[in-house]
Formats: sequence, C-alpha cells, structure tokens
Amino acid sequence: MFCPYCGKEFAPDANFCSACGKAPAYQANPYPQPRIVRPRSPRVIAGVCSGFALHYGWDLNLTRILFSVITFFTFPIGVLLYLAAWIILPDSQYTLPQSTR
Repeated sequence: MFCPYCGKEFAPDANFCSACGKAPAYQANPYPQPRIVRPRSPRVIAGVCSGFALHYGWDLNLTRILFSVITFFTFPIGVLLYLAAWIILPDSQYTLPQSTR
C-alpha cells in the first residue's frame, strides 16, 4: 500500500506511514468491535440506535430519525423491535480512565 500524502510504500497493517507519520485515509474506525453492543455514553433511552450506528459506522442522528419514522408508520412493530434489541444486545464494558503515570 502507498501513503496518500507522501506516496511512500508502507505495510497494510501499519497505523501510520513511516515516512511522513500521517494516518492512512482509509482508517475510519481504529477500534472495531466484533459484535453489536449498547454503548454507555451516547445513549438516550437504552442505546440501541447508538449501538447500531457505532457498529456499522452510520450517523447517529440519521439512525435515530430513521428508526423514529419506521416506528411511526409501523407502531407496534417498531416498539417491539426496539424492546427486543434492548433485551438481546449486551451492554458495553465499563472503561477505566487512562493512568497519569
């Protein structure tokens, strides 16, 4: 692979270019999760929409709006799907703050 900034070749699994030190442009999510979880920080009710948005790389606001529209037009089905996802999807783990040492 070649760096889009300086044009030098670097390893495909490298996080930064060894020549210029910049991160490659294709690196959208540096910490991919293997499964869908309900995150603890950007949640409104249960974190179902934010879990799907973070896992698939979607915009969080558009995910919430789309789910609201789907729930409005198919009222009982949307609510039941949200409740089922709330029960099925696990919470994400607590993360401890970085040590200052």
